[in-house]
Amino acid sequence: MLTKVWEDPWIPTIPARAAKSLLDVRDPLLYVNDLIDQSTKLWKLDRLQALIDPADIPLILGIRPSRTYLSDGYSWSHTKSGNYSVKSGYWAARELSRPTCDPPFQGPGVSALQAQVWKLKTTRKLMHFAWQCGSGCLATYQRLCYRHIGNEKGCPRCGAPEESINHLLFDCPPSRQIWALSPIPTSGHIFPRSSLFYNFDFLFWRGKEFGIEEETLELFPWILWYIWKSRNRFCFENFKEPPQETLALALREASVWKKANMKEAADPESLARSVLLPASFPRISECQIDASWHSEDSLSGHGWVLVDQDRILQLGLMSSRRSLSPLHAEIDSLLWAMECLISLGITNGAFASDCSDMISILDNQDAWPSFAAEMSSFRSLVCFFPSFSIRFVPRSFNTRADCLAKKARARNSLFSHVSSSVPDWLSLAESLFPIS
Repeated sequence: MLTKVWEDPWIPTIPARAAKSLLDVRDPLLYVNDLIDQSTKLWKLDRLQALIDPADIPLILGIRPSRTYLSDGYSWSHTKSGNYSVKSGYWAARELSRPTCDPPFQGPGVSALQAQVWKLKTTRKLMHFAWQCGSGCLATYQRLCYRHIGNEKGCPRCGAPEESINHLLFDCPPSRQIWALSPIPTSGHIFPRSSLFYNFDFLFWRGKEFGIEEETLELFPWILWYIWKSRNRFCFENFKEPPQETLALALREASVWKKANMKEAADPESLARSVLLPASFPRISECQIDASWHSEDSLSGHGWVLVDQDRILQLGLMSSRRSLSPLHAEIDSLLWAMECLISLGITNGAFASDCSDMISILDNQDAWPSFAAEMSSFRSLVCFFPSFSIRFVPRSFNTRADCLAKKARARNSLFSHVSSSVPDWLSLAESLFPIS
């Protein structure tokens, strides 16, 4: 209740900011609470239109005022939950320091190689190691000298003038012997070459053009890793490992990892009996909910269907002013469905949604400060349900609620409809409802 309209960052942009005024003279003591009707807990649209820049009004209307006099709090706008994380803070700092215009870039890029690294069929550790190699972050003597960490930049194993990443992994004589002994075919003018990026390109894609089987190429992360380990043992333990032993270790580790990650084929019929049927046909009456949201639309769509063994008991569809995010729209759908069922005297409390994030919010409400007002409304409504429950269903089993939400948003006008049948303007066939 102490948030100032013109000073505090309460407009939900990224980053958040204060509201923009239409007037030259502003009241410095105008609080956000003064823009809310205390009897209806809705925004005073006339005051917003008289004071606030029109571009800010849709953003404000997307904020749900608390109905329980909830104290104002802080929310971090760079995460969905509203909680600060080091990752999001690092990203925000990078964005703030990034120049408005990136300098022109010339030459081949390595972003495709870096992206392909995370698709490798190997451990996360080896993915990260391969990413370090492709990004020039491996601590070879040449890279350390470049960063003014030490004076030596020659290869400790063969005495080459520079121990670059490509030299360590592909050009150094022990490494060349390992590649020559490996199942991946080598040739002086094809692979390996003096270019690190070419060698990775060959292992990722070009090797398949030469007829090398994909299963064989999948061994290379382990080979690279054990070449690196063998080099480190020589540098720090003065132990010279034979290339045959290095390769044997790499192939053995690759084989063990692949066996451990083999998935047994499941029986399709038993899978259908155990998973698909319970998800598509609930045992008791259940309210399936969904929302439709688009960043360029001014409205959100909400839909719910109360079903009993696939028989429709009640349904509802509504459009409202656009919520702050798709996740906010999903929660708004749940709250509206709960209000409708309470008004209909239906309080069995079984709900289903295809939004796993919303279920996570309900399970751990304190961890999502961005939804504090919505959770306050939820707690006031859930008291009417003796045994509230909500479960996740795949989107393919929530098509009716999804269709209602999309049709409500596409209607492009504020309305609501609650009945045992769809409205006249929505055909049965179009809405995927069975004709009974």
